[in-house]
Amino acid sequence: MPLHLRKVAIHVSIVTGMLGALGIALYMYGSQSTLPPKFAVAGWRVGGMPYDTFQQQYDERLNLLSSFPVQLQTSYPDIANRQLTLGQLGIEYHDEALKQALDRLFRASPWERIKARWQLRRADVPLEVSVSETRLAGTVKETWKDLYSQQPVPAKRVVTAQDQLIYEPERRVLRVDTVHLSEHLREIAPSVSYIHYAAPIRLTLPLYEQSPSVTVETLRKQGIERKISEFTTAFPVSGEGRIHNIRSTAASIQDMLLAPGETFDYSKIIAQTESRFGYKEAPVILNGKLVPGIGGGICQVSTTLYNAVLRSGLQIVERRNHSLPVSYIALGQDATFANGYINFKFRNNTDAYLLIRTVTTDHDITVKLYGHMSPSVTYDIDSKVVETIQPPVKYLHNPSLAPGATRPISTGKAGYKVETYRIKKENGAIVSRELISKDQYSAVPTLIASNRGDVKAEEGGGTEPPQQPILEDGVKGPSFR
Repeated sequence: MPLHLRKVAIHVSIVTGMLGALGIALYMYGSQSTLPPKFAVAGWRVGGMPYDTFQQQYDERLNLLSSFPVQLQTSYPDIANRQLTLGQLGIEYHDEALKQALDRLFRASPWERIKARWQLRRADVPLEVSVSETRLAGTVKETWKDLYSQQPVPAKRVVTAQDQLIYEPERRVLRVDTVHLSEHLREIAPSVSYIHYAAPIRLTLPLYEQSPSVTVETLRKQGIERKISEFTTAFPVSGEGRIHNIRSTAASIQDMLLAPGETFDYSKIIAQTESRFGYKEAPVILNGKLVPGIGGGICQVSTTLYNAVLRSGLQIVERRNHSLPVSYIALGQDATFANGYINFKFRNNTDAYLLIRTVTTDHDITVKLYGHMSPSVTYDIDSKVVETIQPPVKYLHNPSLAPGATRPISTGKAGYKVETYRIKKENGAIVSRELISKDQYSAVPTLIASNRGDVKAEEGGGTEPPQQPILEDGVKGPSFR
C-alpha cells in the first residue's frame, strides 16, 4: 500500500477510535442513574443524588409538608383558635414540570437523555403551590361549626297599625374569609427545601361579616316611603264560601312587591290562590246571569285593588267592568275577571317599588298601596251615567195558562252606559282630568209568561244563537246540586 494511503488509513482509524470513545462516553453520560450536578427542586439541592433515593426523599418531604402544622388565631373571644395541617387546609404541590424533567433524564431515548442531562445540569425546577378551595371550605366549616350554625337574618319592613313604615335591622354573622386565607396559605406554604419542622406557622384567621341579601339599606333603596292610597269595599250578605274566596285571594297579594315598570297580572294571582287554598262554592256570573259556581267573590278583590290603583295614579293596562252592576261599588269602578277572556292588569309606572297590603274582616276588604308619591298629589274618581238602557220585555210561551192570559215572572233591571274620569289634584287644585273608561252594563229583561196567540215565537223567547260561555267572578260554574 502506498505510503499516503497508509497515512490516511491510520488517521481514519484514529478518528474512528476517538468517535467511538466519545460515543461511549456520551452514552455513559446520558445513562447515569443520578441527578445532574447542581440540579435542584424548588430550592432543594439534589444534584448527584441517585434517582431512587431522590424519589423516596421527595415523597417523604411531600408527606411531611402535608402534615405541617398551621396555627390559626383570632382575637374574637367567641371563636376558638385551631391548629390544622397544610393538607387539611387544601395545600397541594403540583410537580408536572419535575415529572417532565425526570422523564427526559431517565426514560427518554439515549440522545434525548444526553441533551437533558446537559441542559438541566444547573436547573432549579419549580413546584407550583395551589389550594383546593373545596377542601379548604369544607375544613373551615367543619372546624368552626358553631360559627357556621349561625345564619344571617334579613331586615324587615314593618307596617304599623297607623300605616307607618319602620325597619327591623338585619343581623350579620361572622364568616371565615377563605379567599384571603387561601392567598395567605399560598404565600407561606413551605417548600420541599424547608426542613425545620419544629414550630407551626402562625396565621391570623381572616374574618368578615356576612350580610343577608335583604338589609335596611336595600329596603330603603326600593323607595317605598309611605301609604299612597287605600280603598275598602264591604261584603254584601255572603256565605262562608264567598268569604273564603275573598280572604284567600287577598292573602295571595298580601305583601306583594312590584318593581318599577313591572306589570301586575291578576290571572297569575287567581292560579296561585287556587293552587294554595282552593276555591269554594259561591255564586258567579255566567253570560250575564247569576248562577251557582266555584270562586264567587274573586272580583271583589280585583275591584278593591283597582280602586286603590286608580287613586294612586298608576297606569291601567287591562280592565273590564262586569256585565251586570255589582252591589259593592259604584258603576264604572269595578274590575271583573273571566279566565282566558278578561283580566285585570296595571303597571307600576313610578320610579319606586310598590307594596300591596290587604286587610280582610268578616264584613269588608281593604287594599292599601305603599310607594312613592308626592304628598301634594291626590286623585279623585268621578263616574257618570251617560245613558240608561231600559229593560226589554220578553214573553215566554206557557200553554198551561188560560188562552190570552199573561203572568209576570220577573221584573227587569235597567242597563247603563258609564264614563269614569280620574281627576288629578296638586295642593287641592285640579291639574288634569283623564278619561279612564267607557263601560256598558246590560239591561236585564222583564219576563212575562203568556198564552196569547198574538205573541210571535221570537217574542216568546224563541231559540237564540248559542253564545260562547263567559264566566265572570269565579273559576267554575254552574254547579248545581
